[in-house]
Amino acid sequence: MEINQYIKELLLLNDCVIIPEFGGFVANYEPASIENNKFSPPAKEIAFNNKLTSNDGLLVNYISNNEGINFFEAKRKLDNFVEETLLNLERNRNVYFEGVGYLHYDSRENLQFEPQLKQNLLVESYGLQNFSYEKLYQRQMPKPAFKVEYREPIPVIFQRRQLQKLIVAVPLLIAMALIPMKNNKEYLSKSDMGLWEAITQSAPVAVVIPQEQSAAEFKVPSTTATTDFKYYIIGGSFKSEENASKYVRQLNEQGYTGKDLGVFKGLHRVAMKGFPTMEEAQHELNLLLQQSPQSGVWIHVNE
Repeated sequence: MEINQYIKELLLLNDCVIIPEFGGFVANYEPASIENNKFSPPAKEIAFNNKLTSNDGLLVNYISNNEGINFFEAKRKLDNFVEETLLNLERNRNVYFEGVGYLHYDSRENLQFEPQLKQNLLVESYGLQNFSYEKLYQRQMPKPAFKVEYREPIPVIFQRRQLQKLIVAVPLLIAMALIPMKNNKEYLSKSDMGLWEAITQSAPVAVVIPQEQSAAEFKVPSTTATTDFKYYIIGGSFKSEENASKYVRQLNEQGYTGKDLGVFKGLHRVAMKGFPTMEEAQHELNLLLQQSPQSGVWIHVNE
C-alpha cells in the first residue's frame, strides 16, 4: 500500500511520523559500532509508540501532495488505512510496514513492534554499508631457541693461608686508624718493614697466627744463625708459648735456626734469620717474598 511507502519516506527526513488515532514511529540516532568483526555505520533506530495519536498533519499533507488530493480526502484515506490495520491486528495478523518493520499483539494483548530495516534511513550515512573483516592478529615471531646448560655450583673454598692473612690484616687496619700521628718521626726513622712492626706493636689488638705458618714452606737453606742481631726476619707470632716452640722446631726441620725473640704486645715473635744490617735483611726478605708472596714475613728491628 502506498501509505507504507509514505511512512518510510517521511522517516528519512523526520524523526517522528504519527499515524492519527493509531500511534507514531520514532527514529533515534544510533552511532557507528563494531561487533564480532562487523562494522555498522551510523543509522536510525526505529521504535513504535502507541501513545502518539494526535494528528500533527505531517502524514496527511504528504499524502495530499503526492496524490494530488485535498486534505479531507487524504484524511479519509488514512482513516481507512487505520481501520484495516486494526482489523488485521485483532485477527492476530502481522501488519508489515515495508522496509521498517511489523506490528503484532503478544500473548497479553500488548501491541509490539519488531523493526526490520532493509536500508539505512539516516541520510548522513547514505552510501555507507555494513561490512565484515578478518580479525588481525599480532604476528608471532619465533624466538631463537637456546640451550640451557646446567652447571653445578662451584663451592667457595677459603685457603687457610688467605684466611690467616685476612685475620691479621683486619686488626692492623683498625690499629692504623687509632694510632696517634704524633709518633710519625719515630716511624719515619725506620725502614718500611720497621714501620710495619712499629704499627703492630702499637696496636691494642692481639693477633694469633696458627703454627702452620707459610714461611715453613721455604726451601732456602740458612747461612746465618739467629744469634744476637739487630734485624730479624719474623716468620710468625704466637700467643701461646707452646705453639711458638713448635714453630721453632718446624723451622729447624726446614733448614732454619728458629729463635723466639720474646713477647711483644702479648705475642711470641719467632725469627727465621738475623742480620747485622738493614740492607742484608731487606735483601733476604725480598728473596723470600719472591718465592712466596703470601707468606706475610716481615723485618723486626731489635732496639
